[in-house]
Amino acid sequence: MNILHLGKYYPPYHGGMEHYLKDLASEQVKQNHQVTVLVHNHNHGLLKSKSESETIDGVNVIRQASLRPVLFTPLMLGLVKTIKSLHQQQTIDVIHIHWPNPSACWLLFAQLDIPCLIQWHADMVTEGNSWVMKALHRLASPFEQALIKRCRTIQTSSPAYAEHSQALKPHRSKCHVVPLGIETKTFEPTEQDLKWADELWPEGQLRVFHLGRMTHYKNQKLLIALASQSKQHHTVMAGDGPLSQSLKAQAETLEVKNHVTFTGRLSASQVHALYRSCDVFCLPSDDRAESFGVVLLEAMYHDKILLVADTAGSGMAWLANQYNKGFVFKNNDIQDLMEQLHHIEENMATIKTLCSEFHYPIEKTAQAMSALYQQTIQSTKENEEDIT
Repeated sequence: MNILHLGKYYPPYHGGMEHYLKDLASEQVKQNHQVTVLVHNHNHGLLKSKSESETIDGVNVIRQASLRPVLFTPLMLGLVKTIKSLHQQQTIDVIHIHWPNPSACWLLFAQLDIPCLIQWHADMVTEGNSWVMKALHRLASPFEQALIKRCRTIQTSSPAYAEHSQALKPHRSKCHVVPLGIETKTFEPTEQDLKWADELWPEGQLRVFHLGRMTHYKNQKLLIALASQSKQHHTVMAGDGPLSQSLKAQAETLEVKNHVTFTGRLSASQVHALYRSCDVFCLPSDDRAESFGVVLLEAMYHDKILLVADTAGSGMAWLANQYNKGFVFKNNDIQDLMEQLHHIEENMATIKTLCSEFHYPIEKTAQAMSALYQQTIQSTKENEEDIT
């Protein structure tokens, strides 16, 4: 099958959506598909970037010329021309759109009969966004809806997101759930990093690990507030972002520096050393911008206890409930979070005897996507036959 992925960015650009796209595309090549990835070139000059292409792990990666992002949104230049050229060289069987990605709306102005599937990673705007972003989304919504109608299939990573997304509400019949998957071959930390991670934790305290960009919807402030009320655990927070300084200031104000460790950005080996050394991985995100939580899959791979918020519309609680070491607390409820941690600590010995469960390798996701592509192609053919 000849697959064209239309994404936002591609590694070395750092981001969960980008690394998932790389893992999926690379695995699809291994499963004997021809794969092209068309993304924005993130190396912008003063006003725009230029088009570049390369082959990575058998994947044809095209980094298309793009205008510099405005309100975090880049705009691809020449997208339709590039797709038409690729289609002429060798027929594209399916276009896999990764949303949110407003540049994909250029497809609405192209006379292309290629079957399209849209993977709904997240809504463009959620409750936590500013009024400016919400107002702009209202203007863009007609294009977003037209693109959804153009696609024969919608893929979400959890049933929770499909149920709560207002953008998808008129199109539920086209929604199919295929959870994200991860490539795990690089998950073994070095002995040096294992030693480093183990030395971060004070003895005799429950080890709580959090990994994520320090931004509003990740809700790390709840974990810091918890540290001021419960001294029986120690939290290591890895990552950086716009709220790094304010979170450190919060820890200073609450006098919990001895109970919270900030590591900043880490290497992959250091991250997986912390997964290996912790007792609990906690994700307290309080907004649907946390649509799934790939970090939860990484923690599952390392056989760790999960503790997540029951944020409406997010896939976090759905994932935790599929997992035998998963626990859920009420969104933004510090008392319930504390009680769940105490329950875990009191029952740690029993929980650790439960068998290891990991069901999200990228190989499985790629196979499920192949089946969904075939369904998309067949649905498109049937629709064309009905029209004629």
